[in-house]
Amino acid sequence: KAPEGDNVTVVGDWNDWQPQANPLKDPNDDGVWETKIRIPEKGEYQYQFLINGEKWIPDPNAPMQVEDGFGGTNSVLDI
Repeated sequence: KAPEGDNVTVVGDWNDWQPQANPLKDPNDDGVWETKIRIPEKGEYQYQFLINGEKWIPDPNAPMQVEDGFGGTNSVLDI
């Protein structure tokens, strides 16, 4: 949920941390952003959300998180 967002993307290992690769949409204009992504293969992937091209945040609903090496936290998706 990012009601302050004009654009939100999910950025992670699977897309080489490229901000433009996986944009999210807010179809109901309710601040809840969503997308569907095809992950290339089974494994463990780290990711964050990028709000308005500036604010990086981990997924608050992710059960696993790790340090990102820059003083922040990455969420972990295990497929």
